[in-house]
Amino acid sequence: MPIDIYMTSWFRKDMTARAVREIHERTAPGSFQIIIYDNGSDLDTRKFLIELLDTGKITSLVLDSRNTGCNYNKGIFHLMTEDTSKYYCVNDTDVYPPKLTPDWLSQMITIMDNHPELGMLAPQLPPQWLQQPYEVKDDIVYCQAVGNTLKIIRREAFPLDKYVSQIGAYGDDGLVSRQMSEKGWRVAFCRKIFCLHAGQCDNWGYSPEQIAMDPRKSGYGKPFTYDITNLDTYEPAEQFRI
Repeated sequence: MPIDIYMTSWFRKDMTARAVREIHERTAPGSFQIIIYDNGSDLDTRKFLIELLDTGKITSLVLDSRNTGCNYNKGIFHLMTEDTSKYYCVNDTDVYPPKLTPDWLSQMITIMDNHPELGMLAPQLPPQWLQQPYEVKDDIVYCQAVGNTLKIIRREAFPLDKYVSQIGAYGDDGLVSRQMSEKGWRVAFCRKIFCLHAGQCDNWGYSPEQIAMDPRKSGYGKPFTYDITNLDTYEPAEQFRI
């Protein structure tokens, strides 16, 4: 059964295009399908997303007239995943997968299979301190939370009985991780698999008008930049990895 890869879209169609393209180029054919939930983007972005659907680049598309935020969609993604699916993946449209052999998705699924204690696993991405790492293993680093960065979720671990979906709310990363921890699951990121967060750029890839529409952006600091040593694997320089 293919792994569902869910992505929340809000403008930035060029980043979405690259994310979809690299997932197709860097993931084994037939092992995944992409589902996009759009949070009230403009007409141009919606037309682009419909084209992705019509050309078979994505399997499913939800077009919402509202900016629902991030919290609301996570419960929807979980319920859209079939009960028989062991895992699913959640990603932002500005996060790109590495080119690996075997591919990134199969390697991460193997890690999840080898660590039945894990509720969620993401590729490694600087700055790691945001995820509050606390224990380093050979293949993973246990941490307090992971973002929507190609993270693999073990479906049975999602805290559906505790999770409260709320339109316009954020902070879903920490909330899901904390609720999983309360149920005995652990969260980690990979030691040797990396991804690229292209949104760490001027204005996060948005226009000034779009920045003004996002209630979070005014509180953000400057984008975090670092040296990348390999544009295929997205491995950072030694000082930016664990």
